[in-house]
Amino acid sequence: MKVSQIINYLSILIWLMPPIKQYKTQYFAFFVILALSDPILFSIYSVFGIQAARFYPILISLVIISLSNIKERFLWIATSILILILTYVYYHNQTKLYIFCIILISIVLYQIVSKLLHIVIQEKLLNLFLSLLLFYMLINEFKFIAITLNLYQGSISFSIASFTQLFFGISFSFITINTKNFPIPPKLL
Repeated sequence: MKVSQIINYLSILIWLMPPIKQYKTQYFAFFVILALSDPILFSIYSVFGIQAARFYPILISLVIISLSNIKERFLWIATSILILILTYVYYHNQTKLYIFCIILISIVLYQIVSKLLHIVIQEKLLNLFLSLLLFYMLINEFKFIAITLNLYQGSISFSIASFTQLFFGISFSFITINTKNFPIPPKLL
């Protein structure tokens, strides 16, 4: 069994736990998407032989919708239709799909940074959950940048980063948005 397959199986198991902890929080849908994405992509690859990369833009757009507030959701759902069309158009061009993913993950990063900064500015607190979520998504961004720049070495980096993200999955099985905030000393603001 390849190392990448072991990481995939571990990922499927580990990411099933965070939605249980995140139930009844505003991030529940986000973690359900993460929990279901690996098993669904693995099944599609096993049954139809279609690579997971073809579906990453769709999954990332679902993540964007899950992080949006109610007023923004209609806009993101309409945008998701455009994403579906672009995914179909670039279906056979993996590099363009990866670039598309980098752009979409940048939107997710913007959403998380906005929420984190809101708490920092309004409440003078650093939220542990949002900080971890930000680092998790930064690793996703770097994974796609690495694989876009160099398919072979990027694949190795992708696997290493995916392994690192397993620790985030374990962390999110215990930490929620309400778990811990750290006061920021006034001198730092």
